[in-house]
Amino acid sequence: MAHEFHYRRLVHWQDTDTAGIIHFTNYFRYMEEAETEFFRSLGIQKRKDPPFDTVLCPRVSASCDFVKTVAFGDELDVHLSVAKIGRTSIGYRFSFTRGEDEVAHGRLTVVCVQKDRNGEMKSVPVPERLRQVLEVREREKGTI
Repeated sequence: MAHEFHYRRLVHWQDTDTAGIIHFTNYFRYMEEAETEFFRSLGIQKRKDPPFDTVLCPRVSASCDFVKTVAFGDELDVHLSVAKIGRTSIGYRFSFTRGEDEVAHGRLTVVCVQKDRNGEMKSVPVPERLRQVLEVREREKGTI
């Protein structure tokens, strides 16, 4: 599975530390922003559209490796690719570039869950609607 999405992001002043470079925690925020925009590009509004109004996707793993410094005012291209769709999980890969230079790369794994009557989260299969949308997009690209 190799569905891809690009998201452009300007590094704002509040994203930087006292040295004027991006604070490492913001890469994780940028990954989540890219995921949200990816879903929107598929016509899915998380927390609004069924079944995403009841299915949550908490993060169970997140990592990011930093290659080059990024400063206030730099524009990043956040490249999201779907690395894997499991029964209950989705794995993403991210590449952050500034111009032609890769500045960081990361991974994020989310698990689909729903709350039971007691409020406890239980894993559930990845919603079929998401699987169908991804499959259609892959067919359009000619990779299935």
